[in-house]
Amino acid sequence: MKKLDSAWITRVGIVVFAAVLVEVISVVQYQRLRGMMAEEMNLRSKVVLGSMVHDIEHMLELTEVTLAENKWDIMRHLNNPDSLFPVMVRLIDDNPNVVGGCLAFMPYYYPSLGRLFEPYAHKLPDGSIVTEQLGTPEHDYSQNPEFLWSLDHLGPSWTDPYLYGTDSLSYATYSVPIYNNEGRLAALCGLDIDLSWLGDTLNAHQPYENSFGLLLTVEGDLVAGPSVARIPREEVFRVVEIVNGRVPETDFPGLAIRKTQLEKEPFWQLIQVYQTNEVFGPMQKMRHQHILFMLLGLAVLAFMINRYARNENKLRVASAEQARIGGELAVARDIQQQMLPKVFPSYVYGTLEPALEVGGDLYDFYIRDGKLFFCIGDVSGKGVPSAMLMSMIHSLFRVVSRKEESPSQILGALNNQLCAGDDNNMFVTCFVGCLDLYTGKLNYANAGHDKPFLLTSSASLLPVKANLPLGVFPDTQFELQSMLLSPGSTLFLYTDGLTEAKNKFRQALGRERVQQVLDYSMSIGADTPEELVGALSAEARTFAEDCPQSDDLTLLCIRFQPGHTLSENITLGNNKEEVAALSDFVKHFLGQIEMERRVSAGLRLALEEVVVNVMNYAYPPGEHGEVTVYADSNYKEVRFTVVDSGFPFDPTAVLSVDTTLDAQNRPIGGLGIHLTRKMVDSVSYSRKHGFNVLTLTKSIS
Repeated sequence: MKKLDSAWITRVGIVVFAAVLVEVISVVQYQRLRGMMAEEMNLRSKVVLGSMVHDIEHMLELTEVTLAENKWDIMRHLNNPDSLFPVMVRLIDDNPNVVGGCLAFMPYYYPSLGRLFEPYAHKLPDGSIVTEQLGTPEHDYSQNPEFLWSLDHLGPSWTDPYLYGTDSLSYATYSVPIYNNEGRLAALCGLDIDLSWLGDTLNAHQPYENSFGLLLTVEGDLVAGPSVARIPREEVFRVVEIVNGRVPETDFPGLAIRKTQLEKEPFWQLIQVYQTNEVFGPMQKMRHQHILFMLLGLAVLAFMINRYARNENKLRVASAEQARIGGELAVARDIQQQMLPKVFPSYVYGTLEPALEVGGDLYDFYIRDGKLFFCIGDVSGKGVPSAMLMSMIHSLFRVVSRKEESPSQILGALNNQLCAGDDNNMFVTCFVGCLDLYTGKLNYANAGHDKPFLLTSSASLLPVKANLPLGVFPDTQFELQSMLLSPGSTLFLYTDGLTEAKNKFRQALGRERVQQVLDYSMSIGADTPEELVGALSAEARTFAEDCPQSDDLTLLCIRFQPGHTLSENITLGNNKEEVAALSDFVKHFLGQIEMERRVSAGLRLALEEVVVNVMNYAYPPGEHGEVTVYADSNYKEVRFTVVDSGFPFDPTAVLSVDTTLDAQNRPIGGLGIHLTRKMVDSVSYSRKHGFNVLTLTKSIS
């Protein structure tokens, strides 16, 4: 009973812990997303307010320019008051924003015309312009506060908006003092602009349905806002009260208010208002949906825990093993991403010298099934981002090439992964090759990288198709090329940090100089990979002298130097009676390389197991098929390659058999590949041109 209670407590604890963990993650994500939405709202506010400021300042500047450009016309007609009426007509007709203009002369400036003289022109609704003289005892403009304020300041000024006429139109006036030729103040010239259109203009392109804009004077009085049909007037006045500090903004948490101000007179305020529930509403809805999905997921989790709890011990052992393997894979992946090859066979050598603390170049190589897989690449840019991308490409190269032999397919897989995860628009030039160390056959493909040099009797460029770099377009096709290397041939690969190394005269080392150094090194017998790499590294340093290294410098040199090899093959039908011929073939081949009898017997058994499986299952019942076995050896290891055109099947993907279980509890199948793995050093599979290709490799010593 205690064990049962303990098990239930454990299950419930797991579910509760998962619920808390998911909720914490959800809250963190929600807060981050809310912050991003708030930042977007602020950015939108800046754009909207900036557009408002631009429109208003443009309108004000046009009015100011109109008066400045026509001021001379007024001054030259001061001696003829009757001519000032057509002057005012021309003045307001020059600017479509101006609806009226006046000249308020100083009292008794024209004694013959009386104390007050104010020529006035204004536009009618039909576009015509009429004039009149407004200076009368009933309209004593000399006592107007705006007139008196302008006299005190004697400079250009804007009035705050005011209502005009029976239609309650909103006007603002720009005034400038007019002096006669004697320097005496003659009048104040004012131009009236209509602000009635501002409310609709400020609210014409709002980012949200219920967001709106306001225009206030510097004292906080409302000038323009949205229509009543769009936003209730009480809500507009509430915002005005908040902006003026008469009501705390915290009393209305549903509002978000952003404001700015004109940088020059009349210093009007521009207000942008958002409804927070409108901004964050979709996100809150998504949050509720997430909670529902979380509850559903927790219910599924509880069901799964309850169902599999009956085999808790088995599950615990499997989970521990899986965690151990996962941890080892994580450590291995981390090492692969951060470490370049340090141990070199005699026929391979490479170096990487970063321009900064970390670099964006990469190179790698390893041997599988008697083939040397290698790559060299250059990530765009330098520094930490390039180094991180380099580590990812390095790791992906190892992962992809473990299952794929074709360099073009390897590049395609790397490109698709890079395009899917590259948000910074970085690209990588890369060259990938696969060299059969038995036959010298070189398969290679290029992704925008510099052409390698092929060194035989002299250095020449390897014929290479350029193709696009990795990370430019997804699903890019990389052309596969092949050639047969003769014994002693050498490949010299490099990044553009070599050919583009600069000296103090900003001259580049260049490809021709690289070729000359390679030819010279071979002529004096310094032709091993390590010697060639050392010679080019020294040449780059000598050429640059004391100039700092401008780019990462990576060199990789590979020499094909096969020993004596032995190769044979046999083709069998899918008939188990031909297994005896296979046994004789393997026994004869292994006898030629003098492999130990015990090891030879195990290898023969493993190969027979693989071939019999092909005969039994690769082809439909009753259909004739063939299986070909290729045997190669360099007297250090032996390689068997089994090829058939049957159904696609990857035996290496079969899970390992748990031999600790008894026969009744152990799943059917899997023993054959288990036996094969025990008998050889490595097993690899690939599907090429409609053929299954399984390779078994075993060291002789």
